[in-house]
Amino acid sequence: MSFLSRVKQLFGGDTLVEEESPVEAHEIGAEPQESVLSTAAQTVEQQGGRARREAADFDALEELLIDAGIDVDTTMAILQEVRRGGLLGRPTAEQVIERIRGKLSAVLDLDSTLHTTGSPAVVLVTGVNGAGKTSSIAKLANMLKHENRTVLLVAADTFRAGAVDQLAILADRVGVPMMRSVEGQDPSSVVFNGLQKAVADKVDVVVIDTAGRLENKKNLTFELQKVVRVIETKFGLPLSETLLVIDATTGENALMQARAFSEAIPISGIILTKVDSGAKGGSIVSIARELRIPIKLVCNGETLMSIKPFDKDDIVDMILLSE
Repeated sequence: MSFLSRVKQLFGGDTLVEEESPVEAHEIGAEPQESVLSTAAQTVEQQGGRARREAADFDALEELLIDAGIDVDTTMAILQEVRRGGLLGRPTAEQVIERIRGKLSAVLDLDSTLHTTGSPAVVLVTGVNGAGKTSSIAKLANMLKHENRTVLLVAADTFRAGAVDQLAILADRVGVPMMRSVEGQDPSSVVFNGLQKAVADKVDVVVIDTAGRLENKKNLTFELQKVVRVIETKFGLPLSETLLVIDATTGENALMQARAFSEAIPISGIILTKVDSGAKGGSIVSIARELRIPIKLVCNGETLMSIKPFDKDDIVDMILLSE
């Protein structure tokens, strides 16, 4: 059952219990004083029952939000928004969903513009192994090529066996040149050579593939920082984008990854992958809320064309429709 369906189940089908009519004083055998006390007791009991049911429903909603991958702080903010004044009585499912959607949209409402201007524009792509980094680079190159931009790929992932060959195959499929490296070569030297070629050939956009760094491998983090220094100091080129690839199915570990990479280098945006794999996607909301990092691109398939600019409504729908 989807998140949306479970919210409707919580808030959609219940109706308030109608209060019983107070006993009329003139009815045979009725005592007016006892009737008033009995009615008051019934009212208090009904109000208490509604309060208990409402508390249980909101506890269940809290569990649903956290289960969707949304962090505790964002979950509390959403619950506060749903509970805030302005609704008479218990909120309906439609009102709850509307306020959840509104809060998620507001958190994700960041500048998602992909910046690829420069002479050349330099886009650095990083992320952990298995997130879909190399294939995302190929999709990005293909997208830029279809925009009539010239592209050079730089294979600076010299640590993972087969990484250079994998990118070379994808570069051939896209039809763009690639600056090769050999396994174990200093990534900074590969980037230096690639930028020299890009400047000489007047390439529009350079896309740099870096090693799939685990956030706890400090030596690889230092290499990443060194690559950034080469770009910015030796060539005097500002990074147009530093994109972190995040697997949408990762869950709360995605926030940990984003924190770690942000501590190493400034991250300007996210490429969100595997959104077509049953991802809940709530973790991306946590990244946007805590780190203010926007999603720039979304990959939703296996083909080179399966990449598109971020649309917050699509991501909100993905979260609400997640199983």
